[in-house]
Amino acid sequence: MSSEAQFVDSNFAALIQRVTSVMAIADELKNKGMLHPETYSEIQAEQTNQGKMRRLFNALNSGGDRVKSDFYYALRNHELYLFRDLGGETLDNIDGTKNKELQLN
Repeated sequence: MSSEAQFVDSNFAALIQRVTSVMAIADELKNKGMLHPETYSEIQAEQTNQGKMRRLFNALNSGGDRVKSDFYYALRNHELYLFRDLGGETLDNIDGTKNKELQLN
C-alpha cells in the first residue's frame, strides 16, 4: 500500500467530517477518469459534505491505491490547511506557493 493510500485510510473519519471542498476534489478525480459519471452524480446528489465524502470514499475503496493516491493530491490542492493538520507532506516553493503540477499525474 502506498503512503498516500495509508494517509487516506488512516484519516478516514477526520476526512469525512472535515473536508469542505468535496465537489472540487470530485471534479478533479472525474476529469482524470477516476470517477464514473454515475458515481459523480451520486456524490453531487448528497445533501451534506459528510454524505458526499462517504460516497466518495466508497469510490476510493473500490478504486484502490491509484485512486486514493490521486485523492491525496487533490486533497492537498484543495484543502491544504486540513491536509497539513492531518500530517500530509507538502512541497513548498521558496516563495511559499505550492508545486501543484509535480503531483497531478
